[in-house]
Amino acid sequence: MYRISVTLWQAAVGGGVEPAEYSTWLTAAQLCPLPGVDLGGIPAHPRTRTSVPGRWAWLLDGRTHGRPATVHTQGCPSATGRAHPLGTTQALDVLARPGTVACTACDAAETLLPILAHGRNDAPASGD
Repeated sequence: MYRISVTLWQAAVGGGVEPAEYSTWLTAAQLCPLPGVDLGGIPAHPRTRTSVPGRWAWLLDGRTHGRPATVHTQGCPSATGRAHPLGTTQALDVLARPGTVACTACDAAETLLPILAHGRNDAPASGD
């Protein structure tokens, strides 16, 4: 998996524009250079084998002491020993339920929440 980022511009509070970074994860098959563009000068930071699983793996920590159930990436230091593994579809299903949150200490929130939100505002309004 590769994490790519692109700097875009967004409207700033009070007027004007400001830079905003958008990032996403891609597989090696999805990532290919543009014809004629040299990517040699772009910084690359390889991840260790333990930091990126061969497939996306998630953990679900149940509710404890008034805290909501939480979805973590596999290997997240914030996950407890009681967390159990989930597949990606299961993790998205659990996050769609009220009372479950995605961990912000690992990549769970950054990775899963945009997928969960995708398409919610794309539906045409009635009469369109």
